[in-house]
Amino acid sequence: MAGGELSGLGGMLLSLKGAAALVAGAQGFYIPSMGPRSFKAGERVPLNVNRVFSEHVPLPFAYYDLPFVCKPNDIQRPWLNVGEVLRGDRIASSDYVLTMGQDVPCQVLCTKFLSADADAAAGRFVEQDYLVEWIVDKLPGATTYVSAKDKQRKEYEPGFRIGSIAHLNNHMTMHILYEKRGEARRIVGFEVYPRSIQNSSSSCPNLNATSALPPLVVGERRAQTITYSYSVRWIEDPAVHWTHRWDRYLATSDPQVHWYSIFNSAVIILLLTGVVAVILMRMLNRDLVATDDFHDIEETSGWKLLHGDVFRAPAYGGLLAPLLGAAVQVMYTFIVTTGFGLLGVLSPSYRGGLLTTGIVWFLLTGAAAGYYSSHLYRTWGGSNWFKNAVMTAALVPGMLIGTSLFLNLFLWYRASSAAMPFSTILLLLALWLCVELPLTLLGAWFGFRRKPYSEPARTNPIPRPVPPIPTYLQPVPSMLLAGALPFAVIFIELFFVLKSIWQDSFYYEYGFALIVGLILAVTVCETTIIMVWMALNAGVHQWWWRAFAYGASSAIYILAYSIFYYFSRVRAGMPGVGGFVPTLTFFVQSLLIATAYALCTGSMGFFAAYFFIRRIYRLVKLS
Repeated sequence: MAGGELSGLGGMLLSLKGAAALVAGAQGFYIPSMGPRSFKAGERVPLNVNRVFSEHVPLPFAYYDLPFVCKPNDIQRPWLNVGEVLRGDRIASSDYVLTMGQDVPCQVLCTKFLSADADAAAGRFVEQDYLVEWIVDKLPGATTYVSAKDKQRKEYEPGFRIGSIAHLNNHMTMHILYEKRGEARRIVGFEVYPRSIQNSSSSCPNLNATSALPPLVVGERRAQTITYSYSVRWIEDPAVHWTHRWDRYLATSDPQVHWYSIFNSAVIILLLTGVVAVILMRMLNRDLVATDDFHDIEETSGWKLLHGDVFRAPAYGGLLAPLLGAAVQVMYTFIVTTGFGLLGVLSPSYRGGLLTTGIVWFLLTGAAAGYYSSHLYRTWGGSNWFKNAVMTAALVPGMLIGTSLFLNLFLWYRASSAAMPFSTILLLLALWLCVELPLTLLGAWFGFRRKPYSEPARTNPIPRPVPPIPTYLQPVPSMLLAGALPFAVIFIELFFVLKSIWQDSFYYEYGFALIVGLILAVTVCETTIIMVWMALNAGVHQWWWRAFAYGASSAIYILAYSIFYYFSRVRAGMPGVGGFVPTLTFFVQSLLIATAYALCTGSMGFFAAYFFIRRIYRLVKLS
């Protein structure tokens, strides 16, 4: 919790410089388990299908749950980690035959009869702009684009469209790029070019026909028979090495935009630091000089009058302590997960790695949650450490699991792959019961045994009455005021985060995320200190909950921005594709994201204000 004791910009600038130096290096690093796989000429290369997803409907589905696609007689399903399951992955084998180095001009996959209902379902998926995700050697099949900056360079968008304008794509041309390493070959690209061709002949269409082939029309609720086919072309691409094969997927965002965001944030933090410096160096010093000891305080005004009430235990401290412990847990999880991403451990090849790592570290940092919560709980005069520890372990996970289970009922009803299987729910409950709860109890036991914080001033037996509070310090206006600057620091980077969550683009800018996170932490701490200082000078000694709320207040703007993003990006141009369940999914998950952010920044603001107040009242006592 050293964020509350930050002073000066020297350490921060060094941190920013070091983080910036890691931005480029992190993207080329791969952990050993994600090492290259080499294929020999003539060796079978498996193609797995996964799911279909849309940039406009936040509701993915397993590929083989679609009633209009070809399914193998024997479907093999690999083991999936928790993160893959939670993000909606449902990876399975396919009947596509890919042989290293052997081109396939055209091959029939299957001929399938579509009922009227299946035809209508195909039309809905085409209308809602769903994309298909196939995987070859951990690379998703991609749609190719020409780079806007360099016309000679290609960029990839993960997935390919299931169809367009009421036309279902039923022929796939696959270009698989590879590099040679002696006799071995490594796959460095997977491009899919889909086509819609009216074909019910159980044979390959004439792809070289000079006249345009009629498209396959769906969505008219009529039964029909269609033939799926595919072509494969192997292309040696010596310009792309295996260690950089993800670059085309990750080149969708301009780094200059991130640097602009960082520059904008740096200007804000410099101005804010100047304001804090004025408060600390002028107003605070003036107040300290005006009073030599606590005996003269009653003849003064402002924050010094509250010396007998400012360290009074907060109202509902039995709730605030577990909440702060869980907030520290969330913050540590964010820090560790971002650190792993910066080191390259969370390579895009490690599917579900971000969620899996976050869950593991959330469970392990339960010890830190119990420790901080129990220590504060004892400082505020609490005696039942076991009850406090159980509340710490159950408060946030209970809210997350309860909300997720509520949403899961609707996802189950829609048969979406985003719904958690019952086995996954049992696994998460078992992990909480066997890992997090014991660690939280252990941390709480040590935290409660630690000596309470020694406050620099005694607490009066009778609370001082709170005078009328100015309008700008009322709860709603003050929270909106406190949250504005932190949101201004992150709103550009927030766009890329939301895009990666809701529109399935890759976010691998952990270096930029670290820099923005550091600036955000300083901004939250300084903003909270200023707002609490103003409250104390207005005679408000009940600052504990205020400090947490001021630190967390920018989550209000994040939730509002998420709503704006939904209508301006997710639903943009396609107002008719929504529905109750997709809309509910978006807003419930956005609320959970904003809550996690609020816990993280709220703990930063609370401890910054706590250490600041302890410091200034200690200075008065020692002067």
